[in-house]
Amino acid sequence: MVATMKSSNIPHLYIRNGIYYYRNNSVWKSLRTRCKKEAFNLLIKCLYGTMSGVADKSTNQVVSCDAKAPKPQSSAAVASAPKISVLINAYLKENGDRWSVREYTRIENTLKLLPRSSITKEKAIQLKQSLLQSKTVATFNRYLKYFNAFYRWLISNNADVTINPFDGLKVIEKRTSSASKRKAYTKEQLDVLFKFADKYGNKSIQYWLIMIGRYTGARMNEICQLKPSDITAEAIHIRGDVLKTDNAKRVIPTHPKLIERGLLEWVGHCTKDRLFHEWRPVRGSYSHAGSRWFSRNNPFKSGVKGEKADVDFHSLRHTVATELKQAGVPSQYAAQILGHSNGNITYDRYGKSINIASLMEAVLCIE
Repeated sequence: MVATMKSSNIPHLYIRNGIYYYRNNSVWKSLRTRCKKEAFNLLIKCLYGTMSGVADKSTNQVVSCDAKAPKPQSSAAVASAPKISVLINAYLKENGDRWSVREYTRIENTLKLLPRSSITKEKAIQLKQSLLQSKTVATFNRYLKYFNAFYRWLISNNADVTINPFDGLKVIEKRTSSASKRKAYTKEQLDVLFKFADKYGNKSIQYWLIMIGRYTGARMNEICQLKPSDITAEAIHIRGDVLKTDNAKRVIPTHPKLIERGLLEWVGHCTKDRLFHEWRPVRGSYSHAGSRWFSRNNPFKSGVKGEKADVDFHSLRHTVATELKQAGVPSQYAAQILGHSNGNITYDRYGKSINIASLMEAVLCIE
């Protein structure tokens, strides 16, 4: 296609077999017209919305003569253009059923960051610069993923939108090994953490949040959804309404040390629907209150403002994973305990859950 296209001497405007095309880097889009004036007007709309000219790279002049410049939009036409908020609501309504409550809330809150007016490339870049002043690169790239998905839907469902202003704005992160992103607890740090938990006593939700996390490696949001019926002397059933992946729904053998510390007695005294009912879910996140409590009281939090703690609650999950790995536990067993995919189609699609007795041997490696 590229070889047979000819430039029309107007930047980004090309012609092939009499049909005009818009080109921007690797993006090619048919303007579906043989009229050069109409093609130019469509090109301006693609690039600048309502601007009446575009710079010619060869002359550095702006092409905006009466024969080529598009007519200004009437106030009625501008008023009738859908607002970004209306388009966002339509996007959420059409696609919301595919997401969990937590993911829906994340996407909705992220899209609220978009400017209310039409978004040009310049505004997208300004938003990027603004977000990177207060957010990490990883967080910005997650926001960008949601912006790009929204615009892909918008381009497919709205004839007036032809380009994604957020295309190409991803920030490349410095490569680090996945194991180095968050540390596991050392033995000395675990001793400090246990003393911290003991201050609350084994009848408190704070104590059991830490202990269940320590001896299962479960995510905080999974633990905070546990019901009394989910825990028995044999197993802990992770089956909450809001789970990160399909693999997160699993059964973990109950570690003997949890029973020694009085887990079953605590569960038996619970008369509410959830064991951690004091921490109410916020916007689909059951771990919101628990996470806030732990981050504020973390015995390892840094005294320097803005500096992250050396280890946090999620580090317990890395600790369990490290212990299983060092003990030589087969990866499919570790995946079952931690709620991961095996990364193997044979196991993921056709394999059945590993029996509790076999998993117990692996769980006992968690000291």
